[in-house]
Amino acid sequence: MKLWKYIPIVIFLSCIDLITQKTLYNSLYFQGGSWIEIAPLDSMKMATTANDFTLQFWVSGGEVDTNKAPALFSIVDSTDKTILALLRDINKQDKITTVINTRVINSDVNGLEWSDPENFYLISILFSDNSNVKIYVDSNAVSIDVEDKINLAGEILVVGARANEKRTLLKNFWYGYIDEIRLWNTILTDSTIKFQSEYPDKLGDNYRYTDGNGNEISTYLDSLIGIWRLNFEEPLTLIEDDSRYNNDGIIYTKAGYSVELSEKGAQ
Repeated sequence: MKLWKYIPIVIFLSCIDLITQKTLYNSLYFQGGSWIEIAPLDSMKMATTANDFTLQFWVSGGEVDTNKAPALFSIVDSTDKTILALLRDINKQDKITTVINTRVINSDVNGLEWSDPENFYLISILFSDNSNVKIYVDSNAVSIDVEDKINLAGEILVVGARANEKRTLLKNFWYGYIDEIRLWNTILTDSTIKFQSEYPDKLGDNYRYTDGNGNEISTYLDSLIGIWRLNFEEPLTLIEDDSRYNNDGIIYTKAGYSVELSEKGAQ
């Protein structure tokens, strides 16, 4: 038997691993009972006096199996006081609920449809200790009719639940998809938010600006203190921060619940 006849087969089989592509998932699908814990906002900010924040999510909804409003995120202190939180309404698909210093505000949002998992929205929450809270869904400002400021004192950022660090409060688990989370140590402008909502894969129309001598000019892009893209190839509990600050998060799940990897995402 002439062995040379089988050489092409051996070569072909040895290349299978080289042409096999791994699936890159775009988002996490929350089905209740799961949440992400990130560091206290005070520890992530760029300076002790840098108290202006913009928190952003690329997110969509889906089926809800609960009678409690699912929380997209929360900042809760050790006494179970909710400093800031945003929740979706389980009965009305075009409504969001905001909690600001324990005050509950319900808002109608034109064009919002939580029941459609294919529609991803850019939700931006702007807050500070010297200016009132503002919320945008895509580029549209949401009327919250409340004038209140946010003072932080070491509370952690929780995504996907209403909870504090000690978990003496742990409820209102999220149902839906989260594609990306961004945290800025500044108040983004209306024009920036509009650009980002139109171009989901871009943080700004230019990555860096330079002057006439070619020197870099500081912009709001330098204030990005956390970006969690949630693009996985396999299930992990660590949520890596792709900014230069390494503010990684951790996924927690109660018994009987799970977070799924999904190919859905903002387009």
